[in-house]
Amino acid sequence: MKKLLFLLLFIPTLSYSQITFEDIMSINSEKTFKRVMIENGFEKEVVPKLEDWIWYGLNIKKDSIEGNKSSLWGSYDKRNGEFRFQISVKNKGGIDFFGRETDGEIKDNVYDLIVEKIKKNCKYYDVIEKDDDDYVCYSCSQSTYKGKICFTKSDGSGYIEHIIPIEE
Repeated sequence: MKKLLFLLLFIPTLSYSQITFEDIMSINSEKTFKRVMIENGFEKEVVPKLEDWIWYGLNIKKDSIEGNKSSLWGSYDKRNGEFRFQISVKNKGGIDFFGRETDGEIKDNVYDLIVEKIKKNCKYYDVIEKDDDDYVCYSCSQSTYKGKICFTKSDGSGYIEHIIPIEE
């Protein structure tokens, strides 16, 4: 009984303030992107050199010298409607959310959970190169956006990105 009570009280705190597969599938405009970000506890970040982008971060750590940091960033390109999530998948201290030692890779993080749902619920489309990275892309019938949902890992972060393929 204690275990059940623990799970009922603890699980909601794990899912709070994290982006989900269902959230991503619902984004189809700048307004829905902002709604998803605000409802999930993200705060707006102003990036002066990127005026065409809207940025939100989760639990942003302000740092005027090295730049602000967050383990989860969301951004939206106002020019074409593409959006992206950058999720930290490395833990420099080797300790995960539960205090367990790791080999530096965080297990069962938001990135892995969303990618698992993409692979389960969507149909493989293609590999698309964007900004010198290769993304595995899927078509999702339940999505409300035009384009594909794609993912990759690079430099200790997982990227889940909405890409509108260029027709050749």
